[in-house]
Amino acid sequence: MIITQIWIIFVLLFLNTEVNSDSLQTQILEARQLFPFRSYKDVQLFHYTVPSQVTFASFQYKANGSFHCPYKTIAVYLQYGSYPVMSLQNSSYPDFFAIHRMFLHDITLQSNFVPATINITNPFPGNWYAAAFLVENTERIAQKGLFIPCLSWLSSSLKFDTSKKVKTILQNSEITQETTSFQLYRFFALKNSWTSRIQLTNCSYEGKCPVIIRARQLGLPSSNSAESVFANCSNTEECFLNLIPAADNWNYVSVESLLPEPLQYTLKINTVDCKETFLDADTVYQVPSNDDFEGNSSTVDVSFLNSSLQSTLCWPSIPLVRISLPTNLAFEYNLPPEEDDAYPFILNISNSKNTLTSFDVLSTVDIGGTLVIELAVSPFMNLSQNNVTVSGCLSYGVRPDSDDNDCSNGMYLSANTSSWENRLSTLFVPYPEAGTWFLRLNAQCYESNDTNTSMVFIPCELSKTPVFLRIRSTPCVSGHCGKYGTCYQYVSGGLIFSTCNCIAGWKGWGCTDNKTAKTDGELMLDVLLLTLSNLLFIPAIILSAYKKYFTEAFIYFATMASSSFYHACDAEVYSFCLIRLGVLQFCDFYLAILSVWVTLIAMAKLPDKVQNFVHMAGAVGVALGVEYDRTGLWVFVLPTGIGLTILLTSWITRCYKKHSCYPSRRVWLFCLLPGTLLAVIGLVIYAFFETKDNYAYVHSAWHATIALSVLFLLREKKRVCKSTPEQTSSCSYIQVGNITCHDPSQPVVNPYSQLLAPTP
Repeated sequence: MIITQIWIIFVLLFLNTEVNSDSLQTQILEARQLFPFRSYKDVQLFHYTVPSQVTFASFQYKANGSFHCPYKTIAVYLQYGSYPVMSLQNSSYPDFFAIHRMFLHDITLQSNFVPATINITNPFPGNWYAAAFLVENTERIAQKGLFIPCLSWLSSSLKFDTSKKVKTILQNSEITQETTSFQLYRFFALKNSWTSRIQLTNCSYEGKCPVIIRARQLGLPSSNSAESVFANCSNTEECFLNLIPAADNWNYVSVESLLPEPLQYTLKINTVDCKETFLDADTVYQVPSNDDFEGNSSTVDVSFLNSSLQSTLCWPSIPLVRISLPTNLAFEYNLPPEEDDAYPFILNISNSKNTLTSFDVLSTVDIGGTLVIELAVSPFMNLSQNNVTVSGCLSYGVRPDSDDNDCSNGMYLSANTSSWENRLSTLFVPYPEAGTWFLRLNAQCYESNDTNTSMVFIPCELSKTPVFLRIRSTPCVSGHCGKYGTCYQYVSGGLIFSTCNCIAGWKGWGCTDNKTAKTDGELMLDVLLLTLSNLLFIPAIILSAYKKYFTEAFIYFATMASSSFYHACDAEVYSFCLIRLGVLQFCDFYLAILSVWVTLIAMAKLPDKVQNFVHMAGAVGVALGVEYDRTGLWVFVLPTGIGLTILLTSWITRCYKKHSCYPSRRVWLFCLLPGTLLAVIGLVIYAFFETKDNYAYVHSAWHATIALSVLFLLREKKRVCKSTPEQTSSCSYIQVGNITCHDPSQPVVNPYSQLLAPTP
């Protein structure tokens, strides 16, 4: 492996010592529709690819919206290596979440075609991701089809400028250079590179080196980059800078002259490499000597190597094995299997020096989950000698510095034996950046004072400490979102990610923020209102049955039952599902519209045969409409419009035949007008006043008004023709609508008696 890497470097050095590229390049992403933010599933993700050696990148965003709508505010978050992690809706994160992002940028803009840009100097090469969404505070429930939707789209482009000349040099070599202002270099650090020293000697200006050296792993250094290290050597004869290189990757160096005239100098890059062979926790890696660099005309700075050996000692390394799990966004890193193919759980780490391990997070397939690091002191450890604390420092891209005991440039976790609760420490990293991650482990022995508030470190009696280490990735928060949320996986722009959908007013990354949460009493009240309000259909059912409207009574009963069971199943916390929610929702919408249909047909007083046909035609038509689009406006308007047309046609025909107004003025005043008014009030509050906060109250009022309106609309008793074979030739008749019926209160009279009577 090392020979291959060295050969690649030699080829690059021979073929392309000065890396040249086009000065300006552009990436354009098509416009996408944006949505109001309720959870992370509502964001639109944009993906960019930034090549290496880019000196300036400009991410431009331009939004437009529907012409009839006011401008909307749009938020864009830009992140290197993975999807942006941002605190939204003023919500908090779950415990033990590491949310610090080094390369997160954000802007806001309006949907008015005015572009907004995020400009980044010397960005990291690789994948960049942006998350965009609408910033809206409205909680109104807009009924589909009643309002003209206000849509917004966001288009994006990336323009970047690459450096024209970057000189490639080898590790443990030197190069003589003359520059007038600024020069960039790069060197490839092999897999086991430990530390590097960048040194300028033989400067041509009065025995001094008036330059500024900057170095950065993975990307070009800059003065405003927090990841860059620098040294100002304006008054020194030699200028040097120590760097922890990014192993198995490119590292970059810039030399900036402080003189107006040309400056000549010799640049050396010496690197300490650790042996590739895995050793146990008590073994120190050996530093290579000058003889290890055969074919290199320059010499290695041995004093630098000796000083590096004394300060760092090349920590023992623990190899890990990746295990891909069948679930999306899930993987594990375990210790290598033993002879019986079993994966060990306990790792023995040194009590005298740091221990290092590393693992990779793959691009696209891994970054949409949550990285979980679990560190614990073995419960089987003998604590008769002393207590032990084990700390971990997780860093991205570059190994943690040995001098950084507080892990200020990484993510810290710690476990100790002071109590059973403290033996385990867990760290969550949402949407981890793709690349190599390093974990530094350190074990120390201590004595606790009486107050147990501080630790006094003492020498350990044992040389090793057994610890439990587990590195894995899961969707959401260990695959769950607590009691008040559900974990889902979504795809946006071809990118897969997991997120929690919270309920009952809970919010946050893991649905753990209860600042706006509903109490149990409020949740129970909502369920009771939405279900028990349907009992107001009982008077309508009884009245319909009493007036012989048996079909209508059954439809009202089915509507009451389906609506009650649907809302009981659709409840956020206290739910009960008799059958699948989708089936209950279909029944609720279908029977609600069908009840309107049968009510209008009953009011029309059609002949029996016509009424039976119209009922069946309506049942089939409503079923087709609800199945096609159960939440659409037309699935309600069309049956209602046709029913009203049939009703008015029947009434007008009746008025024409009777030569008088039908129904009567008394019926209009005391029956139709109150019933219609209740129905209209219910429709208005259902269509225009529902919000997520008042949904239970307003929707229950809709149930009540519609149910009570039936009591007024079905005003007349349905009369049925009764006849016997003996009554077919002679009976008394009364006219009821278009049906001629026998009146049993009148005596039977032969209508032809006068014709058959003898002539006086």
